[in-house]
Amino acid sequence: MNNVGERTLDKLRKLASFIEEKHGITLARAISVNPSKMERILSGEEEPTCSICSKVAAYFFIPVEIIIDDSKDLPDPETLQLDEDLLSVQRNDIENDIERMKQKHFISRNWKMIGYRKRVKLVLSVLLIAVPLIVYILYCGSEAAYERFDDMRKYRIGSDGLDYDQYDPIQVKYHNDLQGTSRENNPDAYYVEVTVGTVLEKIKNIHSETSSYETRMQLFFKFDKDEFREMFRHYARNVLADQIIDSYYAESDEARHAGAFSHDEWIDQHQEYFEEWVDSHDHEYYPGETPSNVLTDKETMFTLGNGEFVADSFGTLKELEEIQYYDEEGNLRTMCYQKVRFNGAFEKAFDSVRYPLDSVQFKMYILPTMDADYIRYVPDRSTDPEGNRISGFTPYFGLTSGYRLIHDTDDMDNFTLRLNYYYDENNDPAVHFDESVRTQLEIIVRANRVGVSLFLQAFINLFSVVIWIIIAFYSQSYTGEDSVGMLGTGLFGVISSMLVGLSMVSDAGIFSLITMINIFTLAVIMIMTYQAIAAKRAQVRKDKVLIAYNGIKLRVLFVLLTFCTIAMFVVIPAIAYMWGV
Repeated sequence: MNNVGERTLDKLRKLASFIEEKHGITLARAISVNPSKMERILSGEEEPTCSICSKVAAYFFIPVEIIIDDSKDLPDPETLQLDEDLLSVQRNDIENDIERMKQKHFISRNWKMIGYRKRVKLVLSVLLIAVPLIVYILYCGSEAAYERFDDMRKYRIGSDGLDYDQYDPIQVKYHNDLQGTSRENNPDAYYVEVTVGTVLEKIKNIHSETSSYETRMQLFFKFDKDEFREMFRHYARNVLADQIIDSYYAESDEARHAGAFSHDEWIDQHQEYFEEWVDSHDHEYYPGETPSNVLTDKETMFTLGNGEFVADSFGTLKELEEIQYYDEEGNLRTMCYQKVRFNGAFEKAFDSVRYPLDSVQFKMYILPTMDADYIRYVPDRSTDPEGNRISGFTPYFGLTSGYRLIHDTDDMDNFTLRLNYYYDENNDPAVHFDESVRTQLEIIVRANRVGVSLFLQAFINLFSVVIWIIIAFYSQSYTGEDSVGMLGTGLFGVISSMLVGLSMVSDAGIFSLITMINIFTLAVIMIMTYQAIAAKRAQVRKDKVLIAYNGIKLRVLFVLLTFCTIAMFVVIPAIAYMWGV
């Protein structure tokens, strides 16, 4: 509600006329209101509000009643006191506007000052800096995105029923080839499926300098004895024939005639001895057979794909256990169980640029010594009556060297069993199907560093350095200040951050997130140093063309580096970060 008098408009017009004629500023600028609004008020199109009247009264240091009360006259404007400092600032608005317009059109105005050759040189110079920098950032982003996608996929392995790596064409090929030789498609197949599970007791001796660690673990195997016996007959005939023949002649007085018979012919003629040998030796080739301190000559019937056994570490937790049962067709079957314990020294696999925002993956590979024609592993994902998975960790599981398991969620597990396929790398898998392909059990344990203070120290330090350089760029570009002196602080900061980053390289992989940012920060330092020196040289020479040239280049690079910094320190870490771990 407006409580203003009829004479208020005349008083406002008189004050507006006075301040414009005497001091050269408008009433709208004096009280900082919209010029169009003040123009409507002074023209009578809009009634003045009490708020406008109060602002005018305060500006001229008079009571507001003098303006809104018709019974009171306005003093002579020449007698009114005004804030001279405020007037001085407001009088300079035109000069400020002119300077602002110069800054607004800085590039277009200075572009006219440089010649054709300088323009070409400027464009090429900016591209020489911008293109590698953008390509590097895109590469880092793609690495982070791929690692995130790859790890998220591995987290969810098994949820779709596919154990093998369905994104690897070679793995898909082997999977399809083995499916083609499965019993469903080939009734004459004689391989045996062995269900394999593991229980981890401890991961220790994690050495970043050698990229290795040691695991104390248990493996348990479950297989059908009758199927194994049938498979072993074929294995003995096809692989162990020479050994069986040598054994026969060593036990008898007969002389061996080399080349007299083929293996198949010899076995057919000595079928009884062959069957006896198979019956007495098949247990030596059971999937869980391992040596012991007593039976040191026994062979280990499984291998570690990315490590080796620790000497004298084998122990039998469960002797061979046989359980008989009737299958669906009423046939009596025998299921065999084996369980062993051992220590394995594995190579440490760092496969994430996100460290330590994301998990470090400890990967262990278990392979049967026999190829897929004879033994095929099946991961054991069975659970106990309470719904807890049997494969996993013992209640006393420990993880040393400053790591801790990630938290299990609906989408992610800290323990995963996967099945993939191993082949001889000396053969070309794209050309032919390798007869010695083996099913490979992959055990993945995911852990984070207990503390990320080292990473955060380097990250914050580097971020502060880059912000300092961006401020230096701004001062050099928009105020013409010499920023060379600011580079010393930035260089000291990046060196200290590099030292922190280097201390993490052996533990985070050679191209981790912190290494990416380190390289970017060094690039920013070098770009700024060169440009600051070039701009200072132009100022010393008082070469207006060169000053214009460097002015344009500095502003373009300032915008470029600002966006690149946001990408490196905000976008890529956001892409890389694994929520919920």
